[in-house]
Amino acid sequence: MSYNKRIGWKDHVVQRPRTYTEATNSDGSKTFTPAPGTVIQQGTAQSATNFNTMDEALQHISIAYDMLMTIHQAEVRDAQKRIETLEAQVATLTS
Repeated sequence: MSYNKRIGWKDHVVQRPRTYTEATNSDGSKTFTPAPGTVIQQGTAQSATNFNTMDEALQHISIAYDMLMTIHQAEVRDAQKRIETLEAQVATLTS
């Protein structure tokens, strides 16, 4: 299965990052409102669709890894059995 890049993530870039306007409320508290200025580049939306796509890809990778490790372990066990058989044959021939 080949990797299918579906999301081209982009940073949200603004003229004045982390800049706010301050307003004093009637009770003395302050309200801060974002004042980023001009949006230079609209960032990729942080949405359930995008995050679910990543979750799905990670699940596929995890399943593929588990399958690969299972096959590898079976091959190692098979090789060990063959070595044991050959060692027994050698021991029979040399005794």
